Amino acid sequence: MPEFSSSAEYFSAVQTRTGWAFILESFARFVAPETEALILDVGAGPGALVEIFRHQYGANAFGIDCDPAMVYAANQQVVGAVLTGCLPHLPFPDACFDIVTATNVLFLLEAPDAALREIQRVLVPGGSVVLLNPSPRMSLAAAAELASARELTGFARDNLLNWAKIAEANHRWSTSDIETMFAQVGFDPVAFRERIGPGLALYARGAKM
Repeated sequence: MPEFSSSAEYFSAVQTRTGWAFILESFARFVAPETEALILDVGAGPGALVEIFRHQYGANAFGIDCDPAMVYAANQQVVGAVLTGCLPHLPFPDACFDIVTATNVLFLLEAPDAALREIQRVLVPGGSVVLLNPSPRMSLAAAAELASARELTGFARDNLLNWAKIAEANHRWSTSDIETMFAQVGFDPVAFRERIGPGLALYARGAKM
């Protein structure tokens, strides 16, 4: 894998030099925000999804990320688009966002239920949480097979395999797993969709009760 001087440089490369940009486009279609919807993207990284929501959907989208370098990189594109902050303590008042998204965030957390409760807190009644996480189909073997089938090489292949390794060491959730988590914190399950090859990733949408 190439050497990067910072996490921001690495994730910028992920969003521009692999197929991840297409995945974010697909995920944004699943979110399908209305024009002027107020959206928070948690773990926004360099802000690619925030840009998609703003420029393609006309949404009032903002991001938040723990890494100041990520925030700096994102704000080189749109000043003030991404703020510094982390789950499970978001620096926002109750019931202020229409939609909260999180791609490849919750599966890394030791207490994803606490993160979901905090997301529920900042959503308006009826607001949506929309997640992307590895599914139980994700494994190093499955990722290697997909990389070969799609003739991925170099950084694109390395990134997919690295994601699989991280997924194996953390959470991989099924639809029923997410439904249980949603029910525990006050979300109604709305929609699920498997994506990436044979379904290595799971999109999930819930509505605040």
